[in-house]
Amino acid sequence: MNRQKTFTRTAIAAGLALACAGAHAEADVAALQQRLNQMEQEMSALRAELAKVAAQAPAQEQKVAEIETRVAKVETAPAPAAAPAKEAGNRVFFRGGYAKMPDDRSNGAFTDMINVPGAIGLADIQNKRDDGWYFGAGFDFLLSRDTLGLLPGAWTIAELGLEFRNMGSKDAHLIGPVAECLLLNDVKAGGVPGALNCTNIKGKQNLMMLTVSAAPKIKFMEGSKLRPWIIPAGLDLNVISPPSDSTNYLDIGVQFGAGVDYEVMPGITIGADMRYHLSANLTDPDYGSGAVAAANAAGLAKGLELNTHQSNDTWTAGISLGIAF
Repeated sequence: MNRQKTFTRTAIAAGLALACAGAHAEADVAALQQRLNQMEQEMSALRAELAKVAAQAPAQEQKVAEIETRVAKVETAPAPAAAPAKEAGNRVFFRGGYAKMPDDRSNGAFTDMINVPGAIGLADIQNKRDDGWYFGAGFDFLLSRDTLGLLPGAWTIAELGLEFRNMGSKDAHLIGPVAECLLLNDVKAGGVPGALNCTNIKGKQNLMMLTVSAAPKIKFMEGSKLRPWIIPAGLDLNVISPPSDSTNYLDIGVQFGAGVDYEVMPGITIGADMRYHLSANLTDPDYGSGAVAAANAAGLAKGLELNTHQSNDTWTAGISLGIAF
């Protein structure tokens, strides 16, 4: 009886165990099925992504090829040339050469005096020197590299200059010593017995001129070693020595010029320089007919020439040296 009960219990326990095992197996199968479904979805997504990448691959490969081509061009292209340095526009210059006056300054009271026959016995000496030399210096200041947009490649420059001209010297009667001699003699027309001899009171009389100028200069052919230039018109302030018969020594005028500069080495130029200085002749005493008549009555040998107008015009031609800065 006891054995039968034990067997029954054992059978019931085994049945229950089998039932539980079956239930767990079904649960495991369901979980496994769910996992398989997820994996299939992930695989589908991966396939779709791969298909998308595969579809885009040609375009990507083309972009990569274009980039590689551009890189190759950059690597093989020559290095860009450095931009050329701009030529310095400002400079200091020195110039010198030959100078000449179209008209001389003879027959002036201070240049050579005028003979008064029978009064003091001075020989008729005319200081007709009208040529000599000049030396000048100045600055060029660059204002525009294209003449305010009107002339590309042509500079507009402001030139400030100082020029000294020596037109020569000659032995002549000097008015100061002669005047002193005449005062000592108390000379009147015809002379006086025992008067001092003033004839040999002579000395060298230099004819000189100093000019301060300001002028616009147009310089052509930017970038070339050979550069011509012109001065259309510039302002002159002249100081003459000795002074005129009216004792004036200041005059104004206008200058015209042309020349060429050649760059022999960076920043250093040599050139040719020609100018004409046209003066207003404000120092001219401008004698009238009455003065001429009085001079003739006094027996002045060159009295008739007193009516001619004194001119301070000069022209120069020489060479120049420029240093850029």
